[in-house]
Amino acid sequence: MSKPKGRIQFDLFGRAPEIIIDIYEVNKEKRNSVTLFLDKIRQHKIPHAIEKLELGDVILPNEYAVERKSIKDFLNSLMGSQNGRARLFEQMRNLRSSYDNPILLLEGALSIRLDYYDKAVYVPITKKKIRNRIYSVIEERIGVHPNAYLGAISAIEEMGIRVIKTFDAYHGARILWDLYLESKGKTKTERKEVSPAIIRVKPKLKSLKEQQLFFLAGLPGISVARALKILNVYKTPYNAILKVNRWDLDVEGIGEGILEKVRKVLFTEFHKE
Repeated sequence: MSKPKGRIQFDLFGRAPEIIIDIYEVNKEKRNSVTLFLDKIRQHKIPHAIEKLELGDVILPNEYAVERKSIKDFLNSLMGSQNGRARLFEQMRNLRSSYDNPILLLEGALSIRLDYYDKAVYVPITKKKIRNRIYSVIEERIGVHPNAYLGAISAIEEMGIRVIKTFDAYHGARILWDLYLESKGKTKTERKEVSPAIIRVKPKLKSLKEQQLFFLAGLPGISVARALKILNVYKTPYNAILKVNRWDLDVEGIGEGILEKVRKVLFTEFHKE
């Protein structure tokens, strides 16, 4: 499928900004990776713009689009209603289908503690020094099983989205700076051609074909490209679901591992929490 239409924001002098930041991230009361990154690009006088974005929180050159999420918000999306989880993955699919280099930045994900015994994830809230090399940490318990957390990240990576975890906001700001340099080819010996930051809107499902593709692409391990192969073989989503046990035989690029994940979603009885 073609990407949604995009536009380039020019200033009064006809210059396109190298970086575009979502105004919602800037207006947050608590400092985060994006606001700290904004301080750095202002310090270096890099052309940038701040405006409302439908997709992504930071848009960089060469179609780099970064969605920043605090680890707590990410876990709450998994812990909440089925609709909340569905919205998370729809957001990720929209990002992937709109930009060539989609990235999910999980702020604070390297500082959490996975507790398999308690079937929960613990997120640090505060840290206090007691004496030399000894610290007291207060954690918040999030009722998400570690396997569900790791599985969600794997599913997002299978969509073709790069997932980057950080320790905190300051580490995240450094990662954003590194991504900016990478997007301009400054981290490699050969400098690549740079295209300006492009603002895209959420893709609208206007055609029946697109709705059929996104229906199948909602299954684990099934990208839009694989959904297209499935429909080319079985013609309709209904026929595809009826013959799901033959996908690994009839459809190129679908193995037993992906098929097992699809079967689990389709054949596991739903239990309301």
